[in-house]
Amino acid sequence: MINIETNRLLIKPYIDADAPLMALLHSNPKVMAFMKDRKPLNADEAAATFARYLECWEIDGFGIFSVRIKETDTFIGEAGFWHRQDKPGVSMRYLLDSPYWGQGYGSEMNVAITAWLFNETDVKSFWAVTQARNKGSIAILRRLGGVISEAAHMGVEGLLRIDVTRSAWKVSQAHT
Repeated sequence: MINIETNRLLIKPYIDADAPLMALLHSNPKVMAFMKDRKPLNADEAAATFARYLECWEIDGFGIFSVRIKETDTFIGEAGFWHRQDKPGVSMRYLLDSPYWGQGYGSEMNVAITAWLFNETDVKSFWAVTQARNKGSIAILRRLGGVISEAAHMGVEGLLRIDVTRSAWKVSQAHT
């Protein structure tokens, strides 16, 4: 099994037992206000999304990880990569539960999973979507070498698409 460890985090692929934690995270209106549709998922939507997460690991060899505080094994969010069914290419997804915002966990988990993706797979690039008002997310993606490629992704003003290539990521790492 894949385990990514940072100083504070344990990041590993979701397993069936994580479904209730994922559903709770995705039902939090405060967290989901920063997602594309800005609405929490109901139980059926969360279950379908979780099933897709698990399927990605089987099909692609990568997917969405559960993120936990290493010291306490507390679930704090998710981060990873998947082939979305509605858009081409590899997409990054990450959510951090609101009590853990502003503590550096978002950056820590995304730096770790990006290093894993580019060092352990053949993926050459990925893209992520964030709202223009989410300055923290934009900063994280820029630190990974991300470049804004769309300012109105899917026709939604203020919804940014940020692309990260392996080569840009390598350059960004040389400056850290």
